[in-house]
Amino acid sequence: MSSPARATAPGGRRYSQQLARTIRVAGNMAITLAVIGPAASVFAIGSVALGQQGSGAFLAFLIAALISACLAVGWAELGALYPTAGGLYGIVARLLGRRAGFLALVLQLVLFVIVPSAFALAAGQYLAAVWPAVSPRTAALVLLAAAAALAVAGIRFNAAVTAAILALELTIILVVSALGLAHADWSSAGRLWDPRVYAADGGAAPVGLRTLLAGVVLGMGAYAGYGSAVIFSEETRGPRRGIARAVLGALGVAVVAELLALAAALLGAPSQARLTTAPAPMSYLVRSLGGDGLVTVITLALVATFFNVVLAVLLEYARILYSSGRDRTWPEPLSRALGRIHPTTRTPVVATLVIGVGALTLTAVSDYAAAVTFASLTVVVSFALIALSALVSRVLQPGLARPYRMPLWPLPPVVALAGVAVTVLLQTGTDLAIVAAVLAAGLLYEAAYLRPRRDTHWVLLDPPVGD
Repeated sequence: MSSPARATAPGGRRYSQQLARTIRVAGNMAITLAVIGPAASVFAIGSVALGQQGSGAFLAFLIAALISACLAVGWAELGALYPTAGGLYGIVARLLGRRAGFLALVLQLVLFVIVPSAFALAAGQYLAAVWPAVSPRTAALVLLAAAAALAVAGIRFNAAVTAAILALELTIILVVSALGLAHADWSSAGRLWDPRVYAADGGAAPVGLRTLLAGVVLGMGAYAGYGSAVIFSEETRGPRRGIARAVLGALGVAVVAELLALAAALLGAPSQARLTTAPAPMSYLVRSLGGDGLVTVITLALVATFFNVVLAVLLEYARILYSSGRDRTWPEPLSRALGRIHPTTRTPVVATLVIGVGALTLTAVSDYAAAVTFASLTVVVSFALIALSALVSRVLQPGLARPYRMPLWPLPPVVALAGVAVTVLLQTGTDLAIVAAVLAAGLLYEAAYLRPRRDTHWVLLDPPVGD
């Protein structure tokens, strides 16, 4: 394996191209959309929202889509400016300062084990629903191990794999949506805008504001992942503006797919009360309208889509961890190991294996619902950093040439910040305390280790000229 190379160029220190730049914008978008996982998000996070927000899940996801759009244009503008595998932390560190950038990296590292673990556990639950003899946790561990093994292959091969499974995923969305809309009770459409939460006995009550906004956080987590296009930018061919297209295109497809499926479920279910109180709401919909045979087919297809999400997320976070090693964020032996690239596949093998082992460890001990809620909150906090960066960039660099410029600045980042602030303030004290503790630990490491070594560590290498 080769060690991380560093080059110096006028205007800053620049990295040498080590990752294989072999995919086009369409391939980048396919992996990015696989990270979002529209069908997996609907059946996993959407099911949590249906249980907690009742028929308010649709409205919560709609509000989340508007906030996510405001965030995505910021991701698109800044990602095209700073196309590095570090993604969020590379952007934040350059605009909000080195300390804020390291806190962004800490949030990314927290997510790197939670997200693949959450989706692997969800896949295990769906397999157990079809074959009760299957242990959900064992199935999740097997799926994660297989995805980690595949993730060490070349990016072009993995782009083809994710694109093929993504086609299956979008087919699931179309089938479920068509099934629900074919049986839709259009007279109940008003409940999408006047939502109700249901008890097990069928009793209904209006959805409170706090409950609705908690659902917005889940919705933002369900759409999250469009910023991954920036992380794969070092492996994407073409002009920088293509990264912006991948960000916006991936979010657009995800929003349409997920809102369509939720609306179809709420309008087409024989009973909204039974739908929202079922252990697996979307499976209840398919079974009640299409029968047990279709449930089995959809469930097996879903397992493949969950595998796709896990694979894409492992690819994503391996590159973040690789970038952190290349930027000398950790003690030198660790940074050197994480920054190594396999000479044949040109992938960050060590970083990939570290991510895989971490996810396997968490999967062995974690709870799915808690992982989804905490991961969604962590994603929202990281998005606040992107919105702040989008504001600061135009103020500090007004004359900078930008491959993509968000429309209506500063409205999108202001709206995004307002939405993020409200949803964060309404989260549980436990989740907020955990996030605060994680950030405090990050501040301690930055102060005790990185700051005294600022000339040699946390160097934030820039892309090559013309890249």
